Amino acid sequence: MSWLPAVWSAGGRTWLPLSRRAGDIVTAVLARVPNSPDAKTVDAIAEQLRYDPPLAIFSATLARGSLTRQALAVALVKQLPPAIASGDAFLGIPLDRQIFMSRWNELHDSFMETPVRDWTRRAAEWFGVTAPNFPPLATDSMATIDDDSPAPPDRDDPRRYDETFTDFPLLARRMRRLQSLSDRFSQSLGDVKRGAVKQFAYGLSHEINNPLANISARAQTLMRSHDDEGLRRNLQKIIDQSMRAHEMVADLMFYAHPPSPVITSFDLTRVAMELRQQFTESVEGRNIEIAVACPDIVVDVLADRSMMLEAMRALVRNSVEAIGCDGQIEIACQIRGSATPGGNMNFVEVTVADSGPGLSEAARIHAFDPYFSGREAGRGLGVGLCRVERIATLHGGRVSLSSGLVGCVAKLWFPAPASP
Repeated sequence: MSWLPAVWSAGGRTWLPLSRRAGDIVTAVLARVPNSPDAKTVDAIAEQLRYDPPLAIFSATLARGSLTRQALAVALVKQLPPAIASGDAFLGIPLDRQIFMSRWNELHDSFMETPVRDWTRRAAEWFGVTAPNFPPLATDSMATIDDDSPAPPDRDDPRRYDETFTDFPLLARRMRRLQSLSDRFSQSLGDVKRGAVKQFAYGLSHEINNPLANISARAQTLMRSHDDEGLRRNLQKIIDQSMRAHEMVADLMFYAHPPSPVITSFDLTRVAMELRQQFTESVEGRNIEIAVACPDIVVDVLADRSMMLEAMRALVRNSVEAIGCDGQIEIACQIRGSATPGGNMNFVEVTVADSGPGLSEAARIHAFDPYFSGREAGRGLGVGLCRVERIATLHGGRVSLSSGLVGCVAKLWFPAPASP
């Protein structure tokens, strides 16, 4: 207990001690929303960083650039929970802290006589206590602390790094357990949703498609037997709306029980250009510009071409509906590194960004639920985004929606084919 998570460098690892006061503060931080630190919490951490060299050095390993103590405190609040929850954050940790106590206290006294700005430059002195052969971190891989003032006289108990009540390894195990339960619950909930939708869709397919087909057939018969243009236009609207209702049932069926992808090799850039051409007519007169920002090189992928085109079409249609008039949409596609932390597989990334009204938090969370109303964000009812999510998962990928600086940013990832 009483350790900060492991610090890594070039395959080596070391640990820094957690003082009792820092343990109290950090425990309170973990009880709050990680991405929304309040000013009082940030001030408390920033103040502790003036007295606590190992906490300041550890915080600097989580950030980049030259930061004030306030900014470093914010970085710690955001990055500490995932650092603690990492599966190997406490593997191999020394069992007995007492053998290091004398050296830590000597370092503490020395650092109290040094400007805070210089602490990260001397970080290796702390790293070397528990790991004498620890590979040095590159100086540009850690944040520097923008604070020229010397540290104030130590205010803590002389036994600065004695045992605390904060057991981070135990907390890490519990956080991973909670995350595992959350993931399993989400998976089970998704399975239950799809099962319910599947049963519902089968019923709709039988009970609604047959009447719809009858309505459409009779309207087409009437069209052939009448020459009145007004009547024919009304009959065509009946046929079109019948087909729309039929497509809605088909969308539900696809979400609940999709077909297996037919995998082929194709150039994703060409698909993006084709998609732009398809929307040219529909956005004409609405002052919506659709741009394709794909690399000049061919982006070869292995996927179901029709499904991928359909997924990208749904994202662009969503953006068009959100903008309404006067705006921009950008389609981009490229090969990137792993889309999952710690992964080693390259992914194809498709991005559709728009200048619409953006997303509310509720719309972002429920966007992939069938028929969720996101009208407050400019989006309408439907299952178009559900189809995108199903297509992504069928290809071993995922999709996300987020608000950008302006509008909404949709990202679709799926594994890239192995290089020859």
